[in-house]
Amino acid sequence: MHEQLGQILRARRESLGLTVEDIEERTKIRKRYIEALESGQWDVLPGRVYARGFVRSYAEVLGLDGSELLEKYVDHGETVSAEPGARTDSRAPTSEHPAAERKPAARMVEPRSLNEMGRTRSRSHERPERSRREIYERPVRPVGSWVGQGLLIVGALVVVGGLYVLLHHHHGQATRGANSTASSPQKTQATKPVTHKAAPPKRATQPVKKAQPVVVALPYANGAYTYKVLGADSLQVVITVNSGELWFSATADGQAVAPNVILNQGQSKSFSAQNNVTFHLGHVQGVSITVDGQPVQLPNITWAPVVVIERG
Repeated sequence: MHEQLGQILRARRESLGLTVEDIEERTKIRKRYIEALESGQWDVLPGRVYARGFVRSYAEVLGLDGSELLEKYVDHGETVSAEPGARTDSRAPTSEHPAAERKPAARMVEPRSLNEMGRTRSRSHERPERSRREIYERPVRPVGSWVGQGLLIVGALVVVGGLYVLLHHHHGQATRGANSTASSPQKTQATKPVTHKAAPPKRATQPVKKAQPVVVALPYANGAYTYKVLGADSLQVVITVNSGELWFSATADGQAVAPNVILNQGQSKSFSAQNNVTFHLGHVQGVSITVDGQPVQLPNITWAPVVVIERG
């Protein structure tokens, strides 16, 4: 795709009669980068972002659409690899104080003295006897104390119940007052009419300017002069006689469309094809051919040539 883009730029430059030095002066792009663009050697360019800018500037000088050329011959033809990211250190960070991360060793418990162990053993033997003695010697509460406690509990329950009734009665009155207030008629405020703002007028979208096709002449081979038309969806070929008289025959996409035609001075004939148009001309002096409005540079010869125009 880079080579085909370079052929388009070089063919357009040559058709306009411009040199590489002229392009360098107008675009301020170095000559070696212009030659690298025309030869498709993008590895010579300083980077992908600079290369895309060079193509746009070059195409603007030649009267082409640089964005469309990039989309057709660069963005669709290669996969942009992601820029290498910053290196990450795979080594795990080490602590500056490795000793701080270690768990403290278990402290050694010093053994008790023999006397303390003896006292503990004696207390463990005396404890069951003391607990049994406390149970048997605990005084028995009289019946009157139990009655007093029961009366206190009943009194507390009566107080709680009275508080509950008072709170429930007060809550009922408040609810009835709120209902009566809500049932009273309220004044309704007049609502202002909603005004809708007119939508701003839509701007007319301008049609996208289509890039003109480029005609590239191929070397003479197999007894024919072949011209590649790059960037064209179909072929609209017009042959015109500027001086003298011309005999020719033509085929379009392999079908004979003009088997034996004679045109006089000032006459022209147009042909439409999808892939190719082939002419057998009696001569090329005083004859001009255009493809989609782009002129075809015919060879300067004196014999009857075969001219093939095909879509690239």
